[in-house]
Amino acid sequence: MAPQKLTPKEFGDWLSAVFHGDPAEARAFCERTMNPNYLRLQAGGGRTDFEIAVEKVAMFRTICKKWEASVTFLVQEDNKIAAQIKMEMELGEGPEKKMELMFMGTRDDQGRFENVWELSSDLEEGAK
Repeated sequence: MAPQKLTPKEFGDWLSAVFHGDPAEARAFCERTMNPNYLRLQAGGGRTDFEIAVEKVAMFRTICKKWEASVTFLVQEDNKIAAQIKMEMELGEGPEKKMELMFMGTRDDQGRFENVWELSSDLEEGAK
């Protein structure tokens, strides 16, 4: 059975919650929204399993100074989802960045993300 479809706002809220929230609640957030077999592959070689995701969410929630994102494209079929997100972010002592994220994933019957593929790139000034 396919999980209930997400609206662009719901998807954006989920992604924003990776960066905003109590770092101590990172594991509970991941348990609610990610399958225990969660695997994220990033273009260029990054790989994140469930336990590393918990660590990353806690870290992002600790060091995130700015996170503004808009879902510019979202399509879903059965348990598959694809999205385009444009964001402005500032983490730790790093510079503020404008980026684009291409996200593809599958969700389990409970609506938790299971397999995720991401491609991110910096946006040029003036790009919409």
